[in-house]
Amino acid sequence: MTPRRSFFALGALAGPVLPIGLRPARAQGRLQDAILRLNFTPWAMHAQYYAGLRQNIYRSEGINLEIRPAAAGQQNEVFIAAGREQFLVANADGYIKSRAANLPVVAVMADQPDTPFSVFSLKTSNITRPEHMRGKRITWFQAQVRGLLDPLLQSGGLTRNDITFVTVGRGAEVQMVAAGQVECGFGFSYGQPLTLEERGFPCNVMALKDYGVKFCGTSIVANEREARRGDLTERFIRATMKSLIWTQANMDQAMNYIVEVAPDRMHGLEVRKLRMIYDIYRSPDFAERFGRFDESKWESSIAYLMEGGDLQRRPTARELYTNEFVDRIPEARTLAALVQQRPAG
Repeated sequence: MTPRRSFFALGALAGPVLPIGLRPARAQGRLQDAILRLNFTPWAMHAQYYAGLRQNIYRSEGINLEIRPAAAGQQNEVFIAAGREQFLVANADGYIKSRAANLPVVAVMADQPDTPFSVFSLKTSNITRPEHMRGKRITWFQAQVRGLLDPLLQSGGLTRNDITFVTVGRGAEVQMVAAGQVECGFGFSYGQPLTLEERGFPCNVMALKDYGVKFCGTSIVANEREARRGDLTERFIRATMKSLIWTQANMDQAMNYIVEVAPDRMHGLEVRKLRMIYDIYRSPDFAERFGRFDESKWESSIAYLMEGGDLQRRPTARELYTNEFVDRIPEARTLAALVQQRPAG
C-alpha cells in the first residue's frame, strides 16, 4: 500500500487561512460547536481546558466547547479521524501509531514537551533500577505501545520477554500496585506515584526521559480536514493558550473545576501535580513559543516504535505535526515567557 501523502508533508497548511476579520463563525455572531476528547478521565493535566470552559475563554473565541473523557478500550484518534470530534489530547505513542495506520489526524500543538511516562513501584519493592524489573509484572493500558518501554529495559540489559505486561483499565493501576498485585506500574511521573504517596505508599519512579529517552510528550491532535480549514483550529489553540495563562495564576480555582467533574480527585494533590506540570513546561523546546514541536524528537519517537515493531509503516516526522498555528499566535510567545519566568519580549 502506498502511504497517503499528508498535506503537512512539506510543513505548510494547504490552502489559505482566513484573516480573523473574515472568519464566518465569529463574523456572524454564532458559536461553533467543537468537541475535545481527553486522554484520561479529568485530572490536573486537564485543568486548563476546564478553566477555559468555565471562564468562557473558548466562547470568547467563538467556540462552544464540549469536553469528553477518554473512551474506554478504544483508540481515541479514531473519533477525531472520523470527523465526529475535532480535537484530542493525545499521548505520543498512540498518536504515532494512528498516523502509521494512515488515520487523517495531525498534531497542531505540543501539550507537553517531553514524555511524562515512567515506571513506578512501591519503595518497599526495592525496584530502583531497570535491571530490578526482571521477572516483575507491570500494569499496561490496551492502547499503549510497548516499544515505548524498550529503551529503559535495554539500559538494564532486559527485553520485554523479561517482564510480564498486565493489561488493566484506566485507574486500576494505582490500586493494583498498592495491593501488591503487580510490582510496577506504567504512568505519568507526576501522576500515579503522587497519588500513591498521598495514600501512604511512597514510590520509586524511573522516568523514561531520565534514561536518555528522547520521546515527544502529549499533544493536541486535530482532524486533518478541520486543521486544513485553519479557522477553528487556530481559535481553539489561541483559547487554550489563554486558558493556560489564566490557570497559571489561578491554580486553586482551576482545580475546583476538575473536582466538580471528577469528585474522586483530591484538590490539594491535584494542585501539587499541576505545579509540577508547569515546571515541565520550562523546557528549551518552549523557550520562544509555547507548544512548538521539535522535529528531531518526532524522528526519535518514530525510531523507538519502529524498532519495537509497533508500527504498520514508518511515517515521516513532517507528516506528524505542524507549527503553523503556534508560530502565528502571539499568546504562544507570551505564555513561553510566563512559564520560563522571564519578561515577554
